[in-house]
Amino acid sequence: MTVSRPRWVLLCTLVLLACCSARVDEPERKLKILAVFGHLARSHFAVFKPLLEELGRRGHDLTVISYFPRTEKDKAEEPLSNYKDISLVTEKQSSFINIASLQNFTHSTHGIFHNIFMIKDMAQQACEAGLTNPRVKEFIAADEKFDLVITESFNTHCFFSLFHKQDAPFIEVSTHQLMPWVHTDLGFSFEASYTPSMFSRSPRPMNFGQRMWNVVADLVMTVSASTTFHWSDQSLIEKYYGPGVTNLKEMVSNASLMLVNTHFSLHGPQPYPPNVVEVGGLQIPEKNNPLPKDIKKFLDEAHEGVLYFNLGSVIKAATMPEDKLTVLLNLFASLPRKVIWKWETDDLPQKPDNVLVKKWLPQFDILNHPNVKCYFGHGGLLGLSEGVYSGVPMVLMPFYGDQHLNAMAAKARGVAEIVEFTELNEQNLRHALDEVFNNTKYRENARRLSKAFRDRPATPLQTAVWWTEYIGRGNGLPYVKSEASSLPWYVRNLVDVMAAFAAMGLVTLYAIYWVSKRLLCGRKKTKADANHYANSKKKN
Repeated sequence: MTVSRPRWVLLCTLVLLACCSARVDEPERKLKILAVFGHLARSHFAVFKPLLEELGRRGHDLTVISYFPRTEKDKAEEPLSNYKDISLVTEKQSSFINIASLQNFTHSTHGIFHNIFMIKDMAQQACEAGLTNPRVKEFIAADEKFDLVITESFNTHCFFSLFHKQDAPFIEVSTHQLMPWVHTDLGFSFEASYTPSMFSRSPRPMNFGQRMWNVVADLVMTVSASTTFHWSDQSLIEKYYGPGVTNLKEMVSNASLMLVNTHFSLHGPQPYPPNVVEVGGLQIPEKNNPLPKDIKKFLDEAHEGVLYFNLGSVIKAATMPEDKLTVLLNLFASLPRKVIWKWETDDLPQKPDNVLVKKWLPQFDILNHPNVKCYFGHGGLLGLSEGVYSGVPMVLMPFYGDQHLNAMAAKARGVAEIVEFTELNEQNLRHALDEVFNNTKYRENARRLSKAFRDRPATPLQTAVWWTEYIGRGNGLPYVKSEASSLPWYVRNLVDVMAAFAAMGLVTLYAIYWVSKRLLCGRKKTKADANHYANSKKKN
């Protein structure tokens, strides 16, 4: 049976359109990409991994230097022959996984100075280990050329020395709200009047005193980065690679693009230039995976609702001080609902019957189960954004880093209550859980925030891939970089203009003063002459 001509033409047209649409998704050219991630935290790399693997799927050649090479399971599930790992892991240095003991948080406030010293120490450790790694030395000796470089914006600028000779644009990725010094590096202003600075723990909105402290905190961190951080990184790379390496401060200001793992729906709008792009939720997968059978059964049978408790990949919950652990166990046992808890050891003493503990939990899949009614977490941005995406209200117990900033952002949106670990007791935790479980405003606010967080022209991953390829196609610094990044601080902040206006004002005031004085003196002289004439006439 022959196909009629009109139907044949229609069939060819559909095939042609399908081919054209398929080619639109393909990159214009394959890029040779170097990715350098020297920080040792798995939670950070969890943000980069989806972007790197998607670039690999699109046919780009990747060389990835990190502490987190693809596992055998990753390779079996999805072989990527164009994805090459250079592992930084050695016998002496591995990544940060469940290393933070809760015994260290019982008395310390972990304020701004503690956080600065902490990330400085982590940077020193990562830089020393990474720059002396034999695989890194082999990579440098090979002098391989790349079209594009992707690296992290945090505390490991020392790793810029691995690609400072590359004649290629580079992209930075921030796993959290931008550090204060990034604003200076990229040439845009930090709005301290309404944007809480990292580590300042300022709420939103801020009163006068909080705004003053916010300015001080921002200044302290910016100065710290420009001095001790920069001096340490520069001395390290000169120690290992000689004095001929580039000035890291100058190199940082030449980043073509900054991808930020935030979204204005949660952290608020920011005055970013075109080369700062928000991709909040970059690590969130497009679909849920099936839950393990025991977890699924536990959640399915929890019709009264479930509390999901997870303190992330760095904090080791099993190091909980005995008094705090007693508080949690007593409270969880009294709840009329089930609790699922990430606990890193095989046994939890005196575990209540309504509590399920696991060494590892598929967090995103659990949060999307309809019976999970509250997420009890530490305020890390990955878990927080997954909770926001899933529309689950939260109780947050921040410890360090950006966790307080994230927790306060969630509280300001009306989706979370905050409990400080140093003040943790049965009364305040019960109050927070009762509020989140029983006050419908938290669930309603969480649903509204989830809708705003999800509603975008493209997914975070699609946005990150598009911008990465946009820079790779040569559309970089001349078009997206802020001119302010190359201006002296006094020009960028109009100090010279304000000084000129002040000088003009002073000159004007002096001129007015001089003229007024002359006029006044003239009037006095005229009046004196008139009086003298009158007196003389009277005598005559």
